[in-house]
This record gives sequence, C-alpha cells and structure tokens, in this order.
Amino acid sequence: MLAVSSDLAYVEDAFRWARDRALAWVRTGPGNLPSYWAGYPSRPMFYSRDVCHQAAGAHLLGLDAENFAMFRHFARSATPARKWFPLWAFHFDGRIADLDYHDDEHFVREIPAVFDLTYRALEQYDWTGDRRWIDDPDLAAYYRHSTNEFVAAHDADGDGIPEAAGTADIFLGTATYNEREAPLLRAGDGLAAQYGALRKLGRHAAAEKIQNTYNEWWNGDHFARGVTKDGLDFSWGLESHTLVPLFGLSGTGERAERFLDYLEQQMEAEPPQNIESFSYWPEFLFDHGRDESAWRWTKHLIDSRDDYPEISFTVVEHLVAGLLGLRPDAPNAALTITSHLPVEINTLIVDNLPIGAWSLRIHQEGKHATEVTVRSGPGPLTVTVGSETHSLAPGRTARVVHPKDCS
Repeated sequence: MLAVSSDLAYVEDAFRWARDRALAWVRTGPGNLPSYWAGYPSRPMFYSRDVCHQAAGAHLLGLDAENFAMFRHFARSATPARKWFPLWAFHFDGRIADLDYHDDEHFVREIPAVFDLTYRALEQYDWTGDRRWIDDPDLAAYYRHSTNEFVAAHDADGDGIPEAAGTADIFLGTATYNEREAPLLRAGDGLAAQYGALRKLGRHAAAEKIQNTYNEWWNGDHFARGVTKDGLDFSWGLESHTLVPLFGLSGTGERAERFLDYLEQQMEAEPPQNIESFSYWPEFLFDHGRDESAWRWTKHLIDSRDDYPEISFTVVEHLVAGLLGLRPDAPNAALTITSHLPVEINTLIVDNLPIGAWSLRIHQEGKHATEVTVRSGPGPLTVTVGSETHSLAPGRTARVVHPKDCS
C-alpha cells in the first residue's frame, strides 16, 4: 500500500487521513460496478467532474479497476440521441441518476466534462500503461466522438469550438463548470479542457488553433472568463479561469506569469464558496512552480477535513504527485521527477508508488537531492531528475544531487 513519511509530522498525519478517508469511499462489491463515491456525501453516486478530478489520487491508492469501470460507463452514455454529451451521474450499480437526468434532451451537462473525461482517461494511460485505456472500443470511440462529432453538433459558427446556449440552466447545458456563473456561450475551462484533450490525442494543430483563439481573450492584465452574448467577459470566473493553466492553455512566458499573478490575487480576494473548487488550485500551482502557494492551498484542503470525497482523493494526489512533481509515462517505461517541496518540508519519502507495473520508493530532500529505488517491475525504468537520466532495473537505486538548492 502507498506510504508517505516526512520530517514534518503534519504531512504524515494528513496523508493517513486522506488515504483512509478516500478508501472508505470505495463502493466496489456485489451488485455494484467497481466504483467509488464521487460527489456530495448526501448523494450516493459518481459524477463525471468528480471522477475526473479524483482519478489520479485513486490510481495512487490502487483503484485502477474502479477508474476504468467508471470512465467506460461515462463513455458508453454519450450517444447520438444525447448529442454526444456523456451523462452527468450514475448510481454505483450503474443506473442513471434521475436527480440529474429527465430525458435525453433535458439532463445536466457541462461542456468541460466532455473533454475532461478524454483528457483524464488518457492521463490514466500515462499512469498505468494499461492498453485498455486506448484499445477499449467504448473508450476509443468516446475519444473520437468527444473531439469530432460532439464539436460538430455544438459548433454553430464552424470554428471548431462548441458553444452552449448561454443560459443558467444546467439541464440545457452550460459552457463552464462554474454553475454560479453559467450564462456563457464559451468559457475558458471549456476551451482549456478541449485543448488538453486534443494534445493528449496528438492533434497539436487543432489544439494550437484553440490556443490562438484564447490568446485573443487577453486584455493586457488577464484573460476573459468567457464569451457572453454581449462579447468577452473579463470578470473573475473561478473554474473558467483557474482550469486554464491546469490544462496548459495559458502557455508559458511573461503573459502566462501575469495571468497566474492575477489568479493568485483573485483567489485570495474572492475565494469560492464550495470547497471542491479549491481542490484544483494546488495542481496547477505546482505545475507552474508556484510551490509555496500550492502548499498553502493544499494545507487549506487538509485543514478543512471536509467530507466531500474529492478532498481526500486530491489531497493524496497533491501530497505525492504534486510535491514530487511526478510526470509518469508508463507506456514508455519513463518517469520525470521535479521537486516542489516548500520550505516547510525538508524530506518526503513515498514508498510503494505505482507507475505502470513498477513499484518505486522516492526519497526527496528539499530541492537538492532525490533518491529513487525501483523496488519491482518488468524491466528497466527510465527516471529523469533535473538534467540527469538513469535507467533503473528492479532493485537498483539512483541518487541525484543538484549543484545548488533551488528553493
């Protein structure tokens, strides 16, 4: 079982709580799909948005069968009659959740989820190397439909970007995950998730076209949250802003850094009302090297001890993949590690870490030393830390010491 230790007892206590709480949400058993709770604790269901965001933590905890079954169930629900939207929620036995579904023309649907499912499913292929994630007929069909037929069915102006109705009625479909600010025709998180899905599929020219469109949403200080019937809207959009760097749509460089500055300012000034919206923040902040801020918001999630399932699953992810900066490429037997340990944490040891068929132990010392042991696996694993790359056979260890502490 995945284990975490640290010189900071707070980290160990947080991991134990998150691991145990996340595993308690598993609902695999007689009469149920392999599944875990993903939605409000008052609703015994799994939701597409939540599953997408819980999947990485679930993999780290050994819940690969659950991830695969739930993603495939959503993939099968995207039909021509539903204009290629996947359904929003299911009960653990696979039944449609009537709370969010009335009929094939009146059910909860949000554009980012369509592409998020594709992106996160292919991310699971990166973590596991399990070819079912690309060869399974239902999933393979979904990837095609989500980026082709779905777009064609909802792209009134033919520019390759789907639009919503511009209403606040989630049963008619919204452009954003931010249900409190739903009246958008297009939203930043919708474009970002589509961009991420296309890049995962290797369709870089199509992704670049979306990025070029998004670049036109810049006002000199930050990007718009989306487009209304009256034009670009530059007000604070929460998910329609914060998911943009998560999927990489805002790019890199000076403009991207200014946008991140804007996000950090707004996150402090106007935080969301719902705890699950916070759970995205450490992921994109770690990704962009804003480690102290990422740790500050990770601690916010930890200290909440909130019973929303997404919190425990994402805390596991942030404490392991986030702090260690893990970039798995299991299909190619490779892993990249970039320490994101904040000043408060001197050492972090993660043991029984699953990357594909390999099991690893990683001992990170601040940002100046990394020791990796391949405990077991089918062959050598290529591990890159900083500028050094090592091919480690099972039972072998490599230690990388950086020339200077970059913290």
